[in-house]
Amino acid sequence: MSTAMLYYLAWQEDDWLDEVLDRFPEVNALVPTVKTFEMLAERRQSGEVTRAVLVLNAAEEQARCREFLQLVLAHPQLSRDPLYIVGLKPEEEEAWQEAYPNAKIIVITGFAVEFDYDAVLARMEIDLEGVH
Repeated sequence: MSTAMLYYLAWQEDDWLDEVLDRFPEVNALVPTVKTFEMLAERRQSGEVTRAVLVLNAAEEQARCREFLQLVLAHPQLSRDPLYIVGLKPEEEEAWQEAYPNAKIIVITGFAVEFDYDAVLARMEIDLEGVH
């Protein structure tokens, strides 16, 4: 049976992971490495996962995050999946958006407790359901 899956990719646990886990019944939280990419690609190619939403927290290890994204963007299926890049500082947003124009860059300005996580998570949910 094929499924839709939300993949949360980060180098460490954080507030975004907590919010995602609170909203989605099934989340696969992984470190964005080559081995992780190979597993994601295998699941998509085998049909085990027919739709995926990728949420990458790029707050840490930005060079390694970019390496991971190069692999994703070169893959015929994963490159078409919705991609959210979170964890960036406001001054980093423009450069990341230029580098990844199809990604949804989510930057928290102000206090995190005031940020509307629900609006972003609702959009992820719509993407996961395949409604565009």
